[in-house]
Amino acid sequence: MAGQNLDRNSIVIDIKEELNKLPSEHAKPSIFKVDDHLRSGEWDNVYDPEIVAIGPYHHEKPHLKDMEMHKLIYLNRLLKRKNEKQADRYIDAVVGMEGRARKCYARSIDLSPNDFVKLMVRDGCFLIELLRYHGLESLKDPDDPILHERILSQLRHDIVLVENQLPFFVLNQLFNMTKSEDPNDDIISLTLLFVKGMFLNLSAPKGSLQIKKIDHLLGLIHDVWVLPFARMIPQENAAKNNQAAKWENINSASGLREAGIDFENANEYNSLMDIKFVRKFVGAKLKIPQLNIYYETESQIRNLVAYEQYLPDGEPRYVSDYTFFLHCLINTSDDVELLCRSGIIGNWLGNDEEVSLMFNRLGKTTLTSSNFNYAQVFRDVNKHYHSHRRRWWAELWKKYFDGPWSCAKFLAALAVLVLTFLQTYYTLYSYHHPKAG
Repeated sequence: MAGQNLDRNSIVIDIKEELNKLPSEHAKPSIFKVDDHLRSGEWDNVYDPEIVAIGPYHHEKPHLKDMEMHKLIYLNRLLKRKNEKQADRYIDAVVGMEGRARKCYARSIDLSPNDFVKLMVRDGCFLIELLRYHGLESLKDPDDPILHERILSQLRHDIVLVENQLPFFVLNQLFNMTKSEDPNDDIISLTLLFVKGMFLNLSAPKGSLQIKKIDHLLGLIHDVWVLPFARMIPQENAAKNNQAAKWENINSASGLREAGIDFENANEYNSLMDIKFVRKFVGAKLKIPQLNIYYETESQIRNLVAYEQYLPDGEPRYVSDYTFFLHCLINTSDDVELLCRSGIIGNWLGNDEEVSLMFNRLGKTTLTSSNFNYAQVFRDVNKHYHSHRRRWWAELWKKYFDGPWSCAKFLAALAVLVLTFLQTYYTLYSYHHPKAG
């Protein structure tokens, strides 16, 4: 008979347990697993940790197990420094945040409350102590294998991965509970010092960041990186400007150069993302601060872009917009070579083709802000590019005035023309006005 072997109560219990695992309707997760559409072929692993798992997403991977011992060593050193025999203070603090912390993860976490709290305490104490051992001279240990530059390079890579994060309020609470008298013992300053050299313009004035709004360490780095640019573009003005007219993609750097648009290094600007279109008497130029491209750059940009892709609709995506801008400018290795000559790209990969391929990959999956931050720049560039009169003047200027030899040739031709005119004039004048007697 149909349904004879069904256990109704068991089904009800199973579904109830599954429903209980769902996040609260009002929860706003900030730590995501990257979807397949953001992963790209051989670069699929740029979201995966190399040597250390932080948080629940990667903690069971076999190749990351070796670092678990070092986490315990760091926790033990912390307890000794604070003259504590047990970690009960930190456990109690995290127990009070367990429900809130769990909701920060977009994917369901298959860990019991006890295991989840242990993971938060172990990983959280490891992170805050790593920042201290690296940044505070009084705590540095030359024999610490973690602080060797090769390992540090891998750790820097891992702690800025979008999937490898702890909620910042958990880190900040543990940090404040273990804070020393050293005036440099500050979580923001130590984080920026730890990743110094990986990103540009990572110095934030005190009080410029709202601790309560920081999602995690990657979110902290993101907020500091975009802060100078965000201050220059109030979003209400950006929305108003973007509603005024639509925008279209711009041509590549080589194509714009042919239309009389030059490129100029703008490192005097306060933000890497501050890009301006400037009209000249003849032609125009794009002023863009220099971006240095290293091997790790694609991984860093991809994780920052991925973090922005999951922001609520309407939130500005500064890194995504900036990345898309460069994607439009860079189509081939010729574009990279032009931007390198202009001081806009610092190519530490050594291969222009690799840089062009990198931005081609990045542009395919990047979703820009609903109010694109470079919409007006795109409109101004396209207006100049499609103006026949401006293009004609640009071509004329390039042919006759672009460089000393071009000017010399133009002046020589002009002199010949003037002499020819004067010779013809005097010949005709002499014919119609012969001298008397």
